[in-house]
Amino acid sequence: MKPIQKTIPRVTTTELRLLKQSELRKVAHELYFQHCSGKEIKNIHLGIPIKFMPFAGRKTAHGEAVYSKKVAVIPILPKLIELATYNNFGQRKETDPLRIVGYLNFKAFVFIDDKKECLRIAVQFCKDGSFYYSIEVNKKK
Repeated sequence: MKPIQKTIPRVTTTELRLLKQSELRKVAHELYFQHCSGKEIKNIHLGIPIKFMPFAGRKTAHGEAVYSKKVAVIPILPKLIELATYNNFGQRKETDPLRIVGYLNFKAFVFIDDKKECLRIAVQFCKDGSFYYSIEVNKKK
């Protein structure tokens, strides 16, 4: 039986929609370090501890597109990763460090501006058996 996410957090993008791209990146970086960096969260579905490291904050804020929905979700990322359900395994890329075995891909639901959205989250699986939040991988629609 597939686990069901029973709690769905809510966020709003009202103030974030007014910011420029460069400001959004700065806010995203600050929010990650405020709410996520250094934490370790146990995922309910797989029972694994997932660590939030500083490099992931930089990747989230500066690695790809940044938009108000993505930034709004950052403060609740630890809760979402705790509630997320495992979706599939992704192979490592040739450019990834050798310590990475692959990626565990998760899905979590969140209400963004009162609209239910499915968030996709990638977690690095490393050779030493540790797991690290990698990036929230949704694209702007």
